[in-house]
Amino acid sequence: MMAEDAKAMSFGERLRQLATQRGDRPALTILEAGGGVQTIGWAELNRLVDRLAHVIAGHAAGKGTVVGIGLHNGLAHVATVLATWRAGCTTLVFDPGTPIEQMILLFDRAGAALAIVEDGQAGAEPRLVDRAALMAAAQAAPETPFADRVPRPGKIMMTGGSTGLPKLMADDLPWKSVPGAAWGNVARALGFRPDQVQLVCGAMSHNAPLTWAQLGLFEGHHLVVMERFDASRALRAIDEYGVQFVMVVPTMMVRLLDALKDIDVTFATLEAFYHTAAVCPIWLKHAWIDRLGASRVFEMYGSGENVGQTIITGDEWLAHPGSVGRSFETDVRVLDADGKPLPEGEIGELFMKRWSTAGGTRFLDPAHVARSDPDGFVCVGDLAWLDGDGYVYLAGRRDDAINSGGIKIHPEKVEAALLSHPAVRDVVVVGVSDREWGQRVHAVIELRAGIGDVTLDDLRHHGRVQLAAAELPKSMTVVERLPRDGFGKVRRRAVRDLPAVAQAAN
Repeated sequence: MMAEDAKAMSFGERLRQLATQRGDRPALTILEAGGGVQTIGWAELNRLVDRLAHVIAGHAAGKGTVVGIGLHNGLAHVATVLATWRAGCTTLVFDPGTPIEQMILLFDRAGAALAIVEDGQAGAEPRLVDRAALMAAAQAAPETPFADRVPRPGKIMMTGGSTGLPKLMADDLPWKSVPGAAWGNVARALGFRPDQVQLVCGAMSHNAPLTWAQLGLFEGHHLVVMERFDASRALRAIDEYGVQFVMVVPTMMVRLLDALKDIDVTFATLEAFYHTAAVCPIWLKHAWIDRLGASRVFEMYGSGENVGQTIITGDEWLAHPGSVGRSFETDVRVLDADGKPLPEGEIGELFMKRWSTAGGTRFLDPAHVARSDPDGFVCVGDLAWLDGDGYVYLAGRRDDAINSGGIKIHPEKVEAALLSHPAVRDVVVVGVSDREWGQRVHAVIELRAGIGDVTLDDLRHHGRVQLAAAELPKSMTVVERLPRDGFGKVRRRAVRDLPAVAQAAN
């Protein structure tokens, strides 16, 4: 968020302003998982947020208190986040499927006084309130306006680390922004503008979908929120509701592309098809540029640690295929293991430094310290290389590299090649222990329905066009479903721990 100034408004204050101006005009359309549709106007949303703020303030200690929110997409999620901020509290969103033991650990580390969870999860833990109980309490709460407060920080975020419990981070700036300038120049560079219709596909229990949805409401967006992602329904919604902005991840892009074979979609209103969160295979990006045109396709690379970002438009990408863009209001450098700058084309660790000195994410646990160089550039563990024009090309995570026979192999590259096989619906590549190679490249795949079986030889033959011999998978496992989260990310540790994959090690 931006520094506090005369024009900045809290999210609660902005919602109240829009409710007064727009009344019953739609603020939210909820596409329910069962097929139903629920529409909520700005004034109705504001009244619900007032009532929820009274409930939350009654449970929590007041300004600065952390409130956990472990809800699926829907009206309750959107309104509870806004009510938490209106009450001056800090949000901590988390996956509703998180085991109760991990929830308690997260709450203890964050200092949460209250957490809203799905029905049936509250049990005997006094800090937990389930969704039905929260909404019932809201109906009985006073209808009087709750005085808008400014939380500081606005939210606690979790890293997407591949092992163990996530690290917790926060930005201590007051949770305010300026209408028309939410997230400064970054949002505008991605085709995001005020008063759009935004389709929310990703689970708002993850920071990126939450951020774009709530920034959208701040800027007067009509949010079309999917309770559960369904590619066919998402495509139909784009035309039906006149969607102008949508954020997706590569896993969703594959599903949407497959569904397009059976659905006629014009995309007439769509202004920005923005993707992030993971490396996008070149063939997949080409497919969407061919379908939408380069001017409507945007990509950003960044991290929850907020050390900087790169942005690339579709036109730039056609000139630099595979890149995630040039630095945007950020300086970047690629360093070797000794901290020395690497020349163009050589893979090393990517270090970034934001131009802005305002705010900045900090780890809640002082034992966690970001890795930085003497000039203050920070690395979050990603490998990359630069071309002669300063465009960044990601090469995987430092911790995910597979060491097979002394050769470092980056699983994202192998996944991108295998995902282009017509029978492969989804794939994750991991290293499994091997007597001969130390680690061997192991592909874990989901198959497309109705295509038939795929053998290891089929995958290796298909991959030879794009991969070196050492990068080709040496073994494979077929699973019914890969353990991706609501934002399309996968924890490689969880894949390696699958019984069928663990049995593949020798």
